Amino acid sequence: MISLKIKKTYKSRIKKLNFLILLMGSIIGQAQIISLKDAHELMLSSNGNIKASSFEINQSQEEYKAAKGLYLPKITASGTYLRIDNDISVDLNTPRDMFGGLLSISNPAEVLGDWNFTLQEKNLGFATLGLSMPLYSGGLINSANKAAKIKYNLAKNNHQIVDNDYTINLIQLYYKLKLAKSVESLRQTIYKTVELHYNQANKFFENGIIPEVETLNAQVALSNANTDLMSSQKDLELATTALENLIGSDNVDSLSTNFSQPNLIKSLGEFQTDILKNNHQLKAIQQNKSLAEVGVKAEKSDYYPKIGLFGNYVPWTDNLTITENTKWFVGVGVEWVLFDGLQREHKIKAAQYKINQVEAIDSQAKLNLQTYSEKLYNTMKKASEQYQSLVLNETYAQKLKFMRTRAFEEGTGTSLEVVDATLKLSQIQFHKLQALYDYNIAYGELMVVSGQTELFLNQN
Repeated sequence: MISLKIKKTYKSRIKKLNFLILLMGSIIGQAQIISLKDAHELMLSSNGNIKASSFEINQSQEEYKAAKGLYLPKITASGTYLRIDNDISVDLNTPRDMFGGLLSISNPAEVLGDWNFTLQEKNLGFATLGLSMPLYSGGLINSANKAAKIKYNLAKNNHQIVDNDYTINLIQLYYKLKLAKSVESLRQTIYKTVELHYNQANKFFENGIIPEVETLNAQVALSNANTDLMSSQKDLELATTALENLIGSDNVDSLSTNFSQPNLIKSLGEFQTDILKNNHQLKAIQQNKSLAEVGVKAEKSDYYPKIGLFGNYVPWTDNLTITENTKWFVGVGVEWVLFDGLQREHKIKAAQYKINQVEAIDSQAKLNLQTYSEKLYNTMKKASEQYQSLVLNETYAQKLKFMRTRAFEEGTGTSLEVVDATLKLSQIQFHKLQALYDYNIAYGELMVVSGQTELFLNQN
């Protein structure tokens, strides 16, 4: 009997354990622990603007394929069926009578017959197959294909620019949430520390060790710590919502990518070299310049003749007498504009000014990017120096807090000194987090601008 009860109890515990395991699995499954790279992939798959720019790539790719068709012949088929009000005829009876008179024929109508001929009946139809093919266009078709290819590459590059803009935003929001979580955790620690000090101060006051004013200092510090904690929790909620909206997820629970420790792995000159080589905005400007150069060649093609092959075949007719003995024809056509009111000259000059415009934009863009990269690099450098200094200051502040707390416990220090030491330590820790945030934001943005997004995401 006892053995049976033990078995039932054992089975009951096993069921409860299995239930707890399933419950924990469900909770873990709902919570989302996400890295920066995972967040980037989610953003690419869910963001509407990024998707829209990818459709632009597909559009320009199809237009590029369409431009290749300019080299190929064009075959057309057409059919027509007509009904006109009357037959088309020619009445030659009067000339017949005159001709009969000359021949001394007494009754030309009886002898020569009716000379009223029907050339075309009023009901007619026909079908044709046509062919046309350019043989020489003065380079216009080549220019059209080059322009279409450049536009396709430009669309891909513009898509990458959109991707980069959102990636920079993602880096900022991801690390902002990371900062908000760290600040909230630090506020929790400060609140618990101050709360512990407040409780201790109350006990000392109740035992007559310290005056009431010391407990008031601790109470004010506890109230301030609670206010700061609630504020940090609100900031955390806002940061979480912002990131979730960007990546299209509604359950970001934890961030697995930590802050990178400040480390200037490259010099400013190396970053600027990478920018000049890999920056997608500069690539877009260069592609626009190539497009403008192709535009000049296209305008110059108007100076040359256009030569084309054409042909037609009539496979079916109905009462179309004009084609009874002729079913097809082929030929070569030439068109050469000798004078167009100087339009060509002005169009070429306008196209050349477009090249000059793009060159000026390119020059200024390079200067702007150099200045921008220097600003980001200096932010990284400043944050790195601050972080290294704060690490040392944190050691001193921790020691000071320990000494102030011990002095208070021994009755030789005040509550105000303990609170002051706690706040100094927390202030240094906040500055450390801010320095980490500033460094990582500047570093991530600089890597994206220099065309090294994947390297940055994989490093993190």
